[in-house]
Amino acid sequence: MNRTNLAFSVFDGDSKNGSEPCYADPHPPAPGSVTPEMAVADATHPDIYKYALRLFGRFRDPAVYLPGDNDWTDCDRPATKDGKVSDSTDRLAYERALYYPTDRSLGQHTIPQIRQSTAYPENVRWSRGPVTFIGLNIPGSDNNFADGGKNGPAAQGQAEYAARNAANLEWLRAGFAAAKEAHSKGVMIVIQADMWDPTATVTHFADTKAELARQSIAFDDQVVLVNGDSHSFEMDKPLTDATTTNAAGSAGPNVIENFTRVTTFGDVQNHWVSATIDAKDPNVFTFHQHLVTANLPTYLPPTP
Repeated sequence: MNRTNLAFSVFDGDSKNGSEPCYADPHPPAPGSVTPEMAVADATHPDIYKYALRLFGRFRDPAVYLPGDNDWTDCDRPATKDGKVSDSTDRLAYERALYYPTDRSLGQHTIPQIRQSTAYPENVRWSRGPVTFIGLNIPGSDNNFADGGKNGPAAQGQAEYAARNAANLEWLRAGFAAAKEAHSKGVMIVIQADMWDPTATVTHFADTKAELARQSIAFDDQVVLVNGDSHSFEMDKPLTDATTTNAAGSAGPNVIENFTRVTTFGDVQNHWVSATIDAKDPNVFTFHQHLVTANLPTYLPPTP
């Protein structure tokens, strides 16, 4: 990526494996922490947040970091490797302090950004040319609506979810309002969660999907949602309206056609995706896959 002339890059969450402990250097626990601290960094297990931050500092061009569920939501899962659990609320507060100390991006060259608040500094907005960009903290694991089982303490997770979900919806509406005021030709929203993952619980993404539908219908130009979480590159149009009989006369909703979803690479598929923006193109956005040769596996063809 440093060999490519990028306006900026955006990381859509998960700087580590979900089962890996959330090792962090000793620090005072965040208010509201309930899970005993067991993932204290040491010489064998360094602070994963500072390690990742150093890597993002190697990007020549501006880099925007958004949290993923592996970085905080999953830290208090009982199934964490070796039982080294930590508090999810604490780790999110730790990330916020490390990654968002100013109103500028990461990277060796930085860009100014508008942050929602000191409470939600990861929710961010900026513009480039004809596009307004919106970053939101919407993680997998059902948006941190904890169940008291594999996803950690229920009361803590559900309270955190309720407050952050309200803030996210407010920031989404503000972002579209800013885009309209700026006469943007496109809006790109970046989150971590795959809100349409058929293998996961996605109940607590309903508010976000509904607001995306309302805002996309009311926006005259192109809307793109970029997410990670599912690890394989994909482009589709999964967002629908509230119609019960669609334009074809069949039962069911209409696809909202100015809305496109892009899922980026991840896990064993370690590659990246770029977007080219052209205000004269009715689609505004063109996406390109960048496969890293060193990260391609050795393929085994089927037996004849």
